[in-house]
Amino acid sequence: MPVEFLSDDQAARYGCYHTDPTPEQLTRFFYLSEQDHAFIAQRRREHNKLGCALQLCTLRFLGTFQLDPTAVPVVAIQNVADQLQLDPAVLPQYLRRVNTRFQHQQLILAHLDYQPFDDVQAFRLIRWLYAQVATSTVRPSVLFDLATAHLVSQRVVLPGVTTLARLIARVRDRLSRKTFEGLSHRLTSEQRANLEALLVLSEGERLTPLEVLRTSPTRVTSPALLAALLRIGQLREIGVGSLNLSDVPEGRRALLARHAQTAWAQTLLRMGEDRRLATLLVFVQHLERTATDDVLDLFDALMTSLALKGEAKRRQERLRTLRDLDQAALVLQDAVRVLLDESVPEVDLRRIVFSRVGQTRLWEAVGTVQALASEDDDTTPEALSGSYATVRRFLPTFLKTVEFQGTPTAKPLLEAWRFLARQEEGGRGKPKWTEAPRSFVPRAWERRVFPAKGEVNRQAYTLCVLDRLQQALKRREVFAPRSERYGDPRAELLQGPGWEAARDDVSRALGRSLDPQAELELLRTELNAAYREVEENLPQNTALKLEVRDGHTQVSLTPLDAQPEPPSLVRLREQVTLRLPQVELAALLLEIHAFTGFASAFTHLTDGRVQVKDLPLSVCAVLLAQACNIGLKAVARQDVPALTLSRLSWVQQNYVRAETIT
Repeated sequence: MPVEFLSDDQAARYGCYHTDPTPEQLTRFFYLSEQDHAFIAQRRREHNKLGCALQLCTLRFLGTFQLDPTAVPVVAIQNVADQLQLDPAVLPQYLRRVNTRFQHQQLILAHLDYQPFDDVQAFRLIRWLYAQVATSTVRPSVLFDLATAHLVSQRVVLPGVTTLARLIARVRDRLSRKTFEGLSHRLTSEQRANLEALLVLSEGERLTPLEVLRTSPTRVTSPALLAALLRIGQLREIGVGSLNLSDVPEGRRALLARHAQTAWAQTLLRMGEDRRLATLLVFVQHLERTATDDVLDLFDALMTSLALKGEAKRRQERLRTLRDLDQAALVLQDAVRVLLDESVPEVDLRRIVFSRVGQTRLWEAVGTVQALASEDDDTTPEALSGSYATVRRFLPTFLKTVEFQGTPTAKPLLEAWRFLARQEEGGRGKPKWTEAPRSFVPRAWERRVFPAKGEVNRQAYTLCVLDRLQQALKRREVFAPRSERYGDPRAELLQGPGWEAARDDVSRALGRSLDPQAELELLRTELNAAYREVEENLPQNTALKLEVRDGHTQVSLTPLDAQPEPPSLVRLREQVTLRLPQVELAALLLEIHAFTGFASAFTHLTDGRVQVKDLPLSVCAVLLAQACNIGLKAVARQDVPALTLSRLSWVQQNYVRAETIT
């Protein structure tokens, strides 16, 4: 890792004033408390007081001291000088004696409880850096800023910019080498050779095997899906998919995979052996998961395309046969009219119908209606009926390449999938089609899959399995273990020993029982009671109506009329108002503090210590300004030290925050 990862601007901004502090920063870091005033008052000369105060505020703001303690923006100098009631013109005299400023620095460290960056602090920072690098993939420049903020929060004086940058670079380099060596040592000689072969360009080829394998399919066709399935097989032939890399943080694996996805083969060849093998190992495992995603995406798109094409063909065929259907309907209409004619005797009904319509025409009309009319709302079976030849191209490879698992509701579908897989294997153990699982077949498919008792239409059965599989993948009832996006959605949940250790605390925090039967019974009781209550109140509820729109039942709720306040509520409000004391809000807050001491719970943002005189008065003033939305100037008093505008602004930024209010 090169040390020169910092930009010139980032290095120039480190440990110095690169711009004037904002008013909020002046309030937070350059406000002098009573303790600060007492500390500064121990200096005898005015220029020493001002210089010491500026060094104190600089340490709080920057986290370090400057070589030139007077190199402070004018606005900050004026702010501190006004608080000390000193003339800023005396500041240059502070540079006359060098030892004075260094003595002040040691005293300031003790006053603010800061620690110098020594060997102990360096060791602690190294441990923190190892934890950050091992669990995240932030850039070194970002890690530099995070380390700076960490040292400031720990009240440690910042080291030099080169010292910190080299420390970060050394930690990243050591951890990277350790990771690469640990991954490469898990590989056998055969696995190493297979990974190295991915970067070798064969004679007469334009692309290396790695570049070929990381190219995703772009067309939605059955040959493209077959090629995507073969791509998974090629990745598995490398033989590294079963290696367990769970000890490597996910962020670091993602970083290595991203680098291998875009890097040229020549770039990977120039890496060290351990780094190259580790990168290829992580990338091949990642590529197998993403290749499975590509297969399932392509399968979904292909099945959708086949259904759309089949539906368009079905509609076109239906339009073509609509005239025949109309003619058959007219013939049946004539027969039904005779049937409904009450003047025709029942004994002569059959003879009259045949004489007027004709028995042959009547049977032909019945056959036409039976062939063309459909009673199913779901037209998917008919739309996919001509797609078996297309599906057959990739189905055998699909069955033996992609492994599926699922929830308990998907068990019948998975049994049918395994049945098809055993059919493709052949051999003496090949099951009979009469033994095919049936429970997963929906009603819309039944007539096509099972045309007669004891018979199974193999093509329709296969198409039905694929159609149900597509829907189950969308609902996440079926998932592929070796997939990135189609994996088990429950994999992120706590399981095994982790769940056993945490379930008591989780159930106690949620107020739930560990017995699922008890929880289900409670929900069943609540749901049953809610249904019964609605059923009882629905006839009398004139504001609620159930309307049928476009074949769907919808709830229509009229707005409620405003109810007048009852006289008892008016009397109660008047009595409560008479009993309330006529007291100012500010006095009320201070009285509540006298009873409860709530204002003492407000602690400083950084050190958490309450060392400010009359802090409850300042806290109550800030709370009053925020509650009434009147701003701090409305409650500020320059003649009261605890109510000055600078004091209130400082308290608002450092004491009044979400944690202390909670």
